[in-house]
This record gives sequence, C-alpha cells and structure tokens, in this order.
Amino acid sequence: MTGPEHYREAERLTRQAEVVDPEGALVMAQLAMAHATLALAAAQTSPTTAVPQLETEPAVAYVYRAAWGMTPLGTYTNQDAARIHCETDALNNSPEFDGKVFDWLGDESEPNDPYELVIGPEDDEQPTDYTVTRIEVAAEYDPEADA
Repeated sequence: MTGPEHYREAERLTRQAEVVDPEGALVMAQLAMAHATLALAAAQTSPTTAVPQLETEPAVAYVYRAAWGMTPLGTYTNQDAARIHCETDALNNSPEFDGKVFDWLGDESEPNDPYELVIGPEDDEQPTDYTVTRIEVAAEYDPEADA
C-alpha cells in the first residue's frame, strides 16, 4: 500500500470503529493507528510529500489519540490538534456545552496518562469523557523490551 492508501484505510477503520461494539472498536482503533503510522513512515520516505513534524526523542516519536470514551476520534502528530478535535466534537454533539468554558486536566509528570476535557468553572469542573492520550511510536524494534 502507498502512504495515501494507508491514510485512507486508517480513516475508514476509525469511522468503522465508531459503530461496532467496544471490544471490536478497540481492535479497529489499533488497526487504524497501525495504518496511520505506516502512512507517516511512507510520507517521510517520499521526496515529493510534505513530512509531518512529530514530537520526538531519540528513536521515539509520539502521536496523540483523541477519544470520546472508548470511541477513537482521530490520531494526530500534535496534542493541540487532538484537543481541538475533542472540543469541536463536544460542541457539535452536546448542546449543553455551548457557552461553557473548557479546560484540560492531566498530570504533567505522567505524560503518557490521558488528559481529560472538563467543563465549567474551576471550582465545579464536570467531566466530558473526552480524552487525549500520548502514544509512543518506536522507530525500531527492541527485542530486549519483550524479554
């Protein structure tokens, strides 16, 4: 498959995951993430394609998964895009959020833990079930990690 074909497959699987049972949705989301990763890899090797900039450490890259409960909304190369997707989805699907103040709660000392979208004043924040989770994407296989 080409990079664009992997990207389209990731989008298709993400849409399909929204209409299956939670266990099937998790499998679909994992497949979608794999195709999204392959699309990024193809984009990095193609000289004619603009390469997305990933937040990286040596031999590691990160993507950010936006989700509503167990339903994946999308996977992005930066946290801001994932947050915007969650906030937009919340406004589009929950009229009671209109005019409310959004905030994100998370532990900066645990960057792989999900950040949760909350609404309301700071002294009475209400959860929305929208989350953004940083996912580590390894650049190469580490056989010692499986030992």
